[in-house]
Amino acid sequence: MYYMWTKKIQTLRTEKALFKVVGMYCTTCKPIVEKQLKNEEAVKKIGIDYMTDTVIVEFDPSLISQEEIKDKLERSGYKFFRTSNC
Repeated sequence: MYYMWTKKIQTLRTEKALFKVVGMYCTTCKPIVEKQLKNEEAVKKIGIDYMTDTVIVEFDPSLISQEEIKDKLERSGYKFFRTSNC
């Protein structure tokens, strides 16, 4: 007996935005920042590098804006500046 599973594939348009962060000095900061976006459906990936003080966010722009991402990130207590699209 054979079963065939089909999966609906949804093509999402994603963008990446690079943010500079002020005040993030160690690995302890990473989960504090990640917590602000981990349950956000529109955010697909988040990369945090405290050595370069940068955060890269891959997201669906039809569901969330870069300004909304910045506002959510700042809830972690750090100051963020959007530097560019990746």
